[in-house]
Amino acid sequence: MAKSPLFIRSGGCGGSVRAGGLVKGCRVDTSGLGVLLIGVLLCFAGVRSLNLAVFGSGLAVGWLVTEPFGASLLTALIVAVAAGVVALVLARIVFRAGLFFVGGLAGAVIGAKVFGLLQPDGGSLILLILFVAACGFIGGLVTQRFRWAALAVVCALGGAALVLSGLARAFPDQLGFLRDPAGQAEAALTAGVWLAVAATGWSVQRKQLSNSRRS
Repeated sequence: MAKSPLFIRSGGCGGSVRAGGLVKGCRVDTSGLGVLLIGVLLCFAGVRSLNLAVFGSGLAVGWLVTEPFGASLLTALIVAVAAGVVALVLARIVFRAGLFFVGGLAGAVIGAKVFGLLQPDGGSLILLILFVAACGFIGGLVTQRFRWAALAVVCALGGAALVLSGLARAFPDQLGFLRDPAGQAEAALTAGVWLAVAATGWSVQRKQLSNSRRS
């Protein structure tokens, strides 16, 4: 009688592995790749275009605000795109306060990510709104005061937050904790990864600013 193939549980993918090495059951959600791309653009090239920074920050705010509440992909996408479009429209209306507006949006992104780390179970909606609004206001003031140098920082932090969300959505089995950390250890690890990605993005944008000033 022929023997059935041997399967071994794969801890990283949540699936199984044949004895020959074929991995089965690893989930890859391509919907997260778009979010990941926007996050990379905002994190590493946000200062190159105010329109990109505005739309990316608005989209990130909409997306990250839905995360603590476990919204479906369609709901999160609709809210995110709507927030990005509204951000672009408002930026046109308040163009004179453009840097304050962009900094406020990026600050709100940072606030949404921090809230998600501090309250992984969702917390209060009112508390979330107040926290995000406060971070947005602070981000706007700092950006208006220190202008492009501060914009590079807030774009890097906001973009890095979206990068983590995109990775968690694209690879839920391996990196899902980046979106919904379970416990203080995973929250601390997520915060460390977030800051590391943001620092890299800020370094790249700082070089871009330096080169643009020389030319």
